[in-house]
Amino acid sequence: MDLTFDFDQRIDRRGSGSYKWDANERLFGRADVLPFWVADMDFATPKPILDAIGIRVEHPVLGYEFRSESYFSVIQNWLRTRHQWDVPREWLMFCPPGSIPGIQAMVDVLSEPGDSIVAPTPTYGPLLRSAGQNGRRLIRNPLREVDGRFELDLDDLEAKLEPSTRLVMLCSPNNPVGKVFTSSELRGLAKLAESHDLIVVSDEVHCDLALPGHKHKPYGQVGGERSITIISPNKTFNTAGIPQATLVIPSAEIRAEFQKYLDLMQLNHDTTFGALGMIAAYSECGPWLDALISYMDANHRQAATYFSENCQSVSKVPAEATYLAWLDFRRTGFKQNEIMDRLVNLGGVGLYSGTDFGEEGDGFFRMNLACPSAMLQEGLEGIAKALK
Repeated sequence: MDLTFDFDQRIDRRGSGSYKWDANERLFGRADVLPFWVADMDFATPKPILDAIGIRVEHPVLGYEFRSESYFSVIQNWLRTRHQWDVPREWLMFCPPGSIPGIQAMVDVLSEPGDSIVAPTPTYGPLLRSAGQNGRRLIRNPLREVDGRFELDLDDLEAKLEPSTRLVMLCSPNNPVGKVFTSSELRGLAKLAESHDLIVVSDEVHCDLALPGHKHKPYGQVGGERSITIISPNKTFNTAGIPQATLVIPSAEIRAEFQKYLDLMQLNHDTTFGALGMIAAYSECGPWLDALISYMDANHRQAATYFSENCQSVSKVPAEATYLAWLDFRRTGFKQNEIMDRLVNLGGVGLYSGTDFGEEGDGFFRMNLACPSAMLQEGLEGIAKALK
């Protein structure tokens, strides 16, 4: 097997229906912006995934999918070998549309209109919407900033709990900050969940992307029956266009309620390519992922070095996971909308505004580093140009 992977290759995605590349004019007001915003990669999806889909396409019928034995076993093996987590088969449930519909399902199943839901912030925007809409109330629990890094503020979380609080919506590793929560932080959260009768829904779609020197710990390893852990190959292997999501649910009672929801919404069948992609990813693409993490580590270092040497009004929060950089623009002296305007119209780059991840993101922007290093360099130079 050829274990060389070319992450330096620049692939022209324009005209492919790419949300990241073909929606620039609608999102930023101009088509020539270099996009570093939405979280998919500008790398080729691993070849075993493309090969599996190519073989299946040769069959002329695309009907309903049946989950084979290998469907379950590759997930169990991936969690065992990558995360040292032995998960019984009966704990595995699925939400074919993807992780966010799965999270919304948990909100519907485990809470009622008028209940409150806690979310450590900043966090992935759809989590905020899942927590704060449909008649539920969002309680923000800002991450605590300590010496340029971020950590869970469990004292703040406990102080804000209400009798109506039902869920905690955790994003682990944190998107956008790139934080890997420690075992101590997760055990502290589990203790609060136990003492206050809470369920923790942990969105862990970036769990496979811990950077060298850091180790992701699944919340379900400490949270027991008060945990729901959601994983997916989509961020890890660049398969957002063929979504698949697995929910690890230790509680038989919650599994039964979730199954009723799946039956009601007719969500019991995977897409053909989502299922094939997941099986190929978890069974054949480990070496590709190892190479990707090494390349992403280099891109993170490239960005940090560039700002420290060439654009000191911007600093990069040290990343522990993900291919996303949380950039601190607070020293620039510009307001959020002014920074965005400069980035787009002077620098020619499109980033995600930090405020899309909650009000705690004011003064920050998120930059997607999952691209060839030469493209990243263009983006970094565009940011510096925008702030001159």
